[in-house]
Amino acid sequence: MMSWLISVLVISVLILVHEWGHFFVARRSGVRVMKFSIGFGPRLWGWRRGGTEYAVSLLPLGGYVKLAGEHAEERTHGPHEFLAQPCGVRARIVAAGPLVNALVSSLTLWVVLVIGYPELLPTVGRVMDDMPAKAAGLQIGDAIRAADGHAVRTWDELTKIIHGSPDRPLTLQIDRAGQPLSVTLTPTARPSTDPFGRTRTVGLIGIVPRGDFEPYRVGPLEAVVQTIQKQGEWVGQTVLSLWSLATGRLSAQESLTGPIGILYLTSEAARMGLGSLLYLVSIFSLSLAIFNLFPIPILDGGHLLFLALEKLRGRPVSVKIQEQATKVSFAVLMTLLVFICVNDLQRFKVVDKVVDWWRN
Repeated sequence: MMSWLISVLVISVLILVHEWGHFFVARRSGVRVMKFSIGFGPRLWGWRRGGTEYAVSLLPLGGYVKLAGEHAEERTHGPHEFLAQPCGVRARIVAAGPLVNALVSSLTLWVVLVIGYPELLPTVGRVMDDMPAKAAGLQIGDAIRAADGHAVRTWDELTKIIHGSPDRPLTLQIDRAGQPLSVTLTPTARPSTDPFGRTRTVGLIGIVPRGDFEPYRVGPLEAVVQTIQKQGEWVGQTVLSLWSLATGRLSAQESLTGPIGILYLTSEAARMGLGSLLYLVSIFSLSLAIFNLFPIPILDGGHLLFLALEKLRGRPVSVKIQEQATKVSFAVLMTLLVFICVNDLQRFKVVDKVVDWWRN
């Protein structure tokens, strides 16, 4: 139960810092903030300071910021209103939310790399029948130290070498109960489809990890370098995933995850410890930043698109067009959200887990 409460808190904080970005830049730009709400729905408690109402609302998932003169029908044509500001200032306020999420992602990942996060070790937990590992004599508990002359520290590093060696002899350096051994085998070539829908031939030897983990940490300066590298990889994987979805190479049912899936994954990470939880928080925060930059009218990216068109045309896009585009995008996103939530319930077997928890 505690892990689920932690996951709800994580999602709330990520959305909250997004809204704080809008709030901070708006205040610095001279735009009056009418309301800053922690949560949605009925107001539970609040106070007023500096012309802004601060509220704590019933539903804790996130929050919102209401700016003065944010919509045309609300304008009084005062200098402190959002729509009274130049395009550049409005764009800066809109972009502040995703930017803060990206910064939070970077900071969180840097902390994870410094304090350490668990990595799966290359220790054999099961050897499959009729596979090269079984024929070569690998046993449960064997710790693989090197493959093809390259030292391996994690299961992921070992997997990459094996996958890249189909039908090619491969020498493994093994530690078996403190005794060093050398084993040569040839990975079996098998077709494999990666998470992006790409099919290729990989090598397999037929072993399963035992599930041993060890903290991995680096120094503060090295953590900066690795943070930049890892976030670059995440952005590239996100773009590739979107392209695969658009071209039909990747199934939306298997790849998209919504609030329910995020709650589930976060709760599982919380059980593994602080490092795993913060690592997942970093991924989710960067994903939230990227998602909000999509050029969809209801999102920050859509607002930035309208501002770009206003700058190019010399006048704003008509209120009617913006309203219609927002309504359509809202309907599409809500439909997609329902689809994703239903799919998450089935994929993660949430109903079964809740029933089991209730019975116990």
